[in-house]
Amino acid sequence: MTKNLNILLYNNKKWVKPLAEFANQVHLSKDLKSLIRSLMEKDIDLIVFEKGQVDQKKIDKIFKSYQIPFLEVGGDIESHSTFPVSIEGFSTEIEKYSEKMETLKIARENKECLFILEGMRSFDIDVAHVSKDFFIAEVKNYLVKTIKAGSSFWVDVPESSSHAKLPPILRLKQELTQQKVDYSGVISDLDDCIQEVISEDAFQVWRHKQGKYIALLWLDVGTEKKQCVLVNGIQFSTKKQLNKLFHYLVPVLSRRWNICLAVGEAQEQVYKDSLTDLYNQKFLNETLDKKIEEYKRYKTPFSVLFIDVDHFKQVNDTNGHVVGSGTLAQMGEVLSEQIRNSDYAFRYGGDEFIILLSHTEGEDAINVAERIRVKIEATTFTVNECDVNVTVSIGLAFYPEHAQSAEEIVRIADEAMYYGKKKSRNIVYKAS
Repeated sequence: MTKNLNILLYNNKKWVKPLAEFANQVHLSKDLKSLIRSLMEKDIDLIVFEKGQVDQKKIDKIFKSYQIPFLEVGGDIESHSTFPVSIEGFSTEIEKYSEKMETLKIARENKECLFILEGMRSFDIDVAHVSKDFFIAEVKNYLVKTIKAGSSFWVDVPESSSHAKLPPILRLKQELTQQKVDYSGVISDLDDCIQEVISEDAFQVWRHKQGKYIALLWLDVGTEKKQCVLVNGIQFSTKKQLNKLFHYLVPVLSRRWNICLAVGEAQEQVYKDSLTDLYNQKFLNETLDKKIEEYKRYKTPFSVLFIDVDHFKQVNDTNGHVVGSGTLAQMGEVLSEQIRNSDYAFRYGGDEFIILLSHTEGEDAINVAERIRVKIEATTFTVNECDVNVTVSIGLAFYPEHAQSAEEIVRIADEAMYYGKKKSRNIVYKAS
């Protein structure tokens, strides 16, 4: 038993050499913070400390969390979490406790397996038949419950991109810089990652210089791209437990995500506008209902942008309806390019469009609307060798700040757009 022990030695270098003669590995921690980190990241069987170094209450608390026994050298404290023994007789005396240590080790492994199996079973059932938005929300909720995740982000990473050969963390940083959302805070966190704790093809875990942990989970999405789930600020008991969890979780996420994509592609054939290739009004109503239900479950707000082309009748009167229709079709492409994969763009009717921004409100939504307004103003639409320049007026409404139903939020966003047109046109106007 003793030769297979992985020992964590607390703040006493003089014992490293004698203990190393009969232990498998001896790790040294200088304080309680590094001790906890070692328990998380390394496979530890026993913690050795000198009498008076660690308070008994802290010993009991750590033992309760990790089920790793303490050995007090030179002491005679009798406790369920400590073994009294002298350093001189370590090898002989520790054999007396080998059975108990083996029992604790088996108990830890059983606890890890039970934790993973129970959590995975319920999670897999919960995401059996859900939309992409609900799937993402359920995954985020699951990560919060299981590993206390602070936040998580979903990023499409094309396999054919120029940085596909980079190491995972550099590859993700490159992709984040090209996203339509400001990820500077996340990129800064990735820059401050100092050590890779887990390195697998499908997932990696890094330790941040501030002590928190960041995970990258890579989901297979077809043959041309992957979906990376960046999980920030995670907490876990042990590296072994986290490794096992992600080993089972990532394939489930990949399988379920691809089902969501397949269902979404099938729905698009029914819910797409034939001219602009944006979603139609029928799908708008269904999506708003789902977003409201999602808010009730997860408290995730969203925003609605009501977009109307200024003086569009003049485009049709001056250039003809063919040019007008072509302009609207190209405008649909511009709108699609300006939003995230988690957002939705709809043709509401005629020259009116609606954009639904998931998990977004306030200044963030205003910034997106302003970016769209500026982009359309700067774009020349060319149809049948005819150049067309237009502007748009955009009204914003936030759920639940401005409305409590699907019909109400569309109406309020429409009214905000109307007030903006009365004021100046080519404007972003927020509901009050």
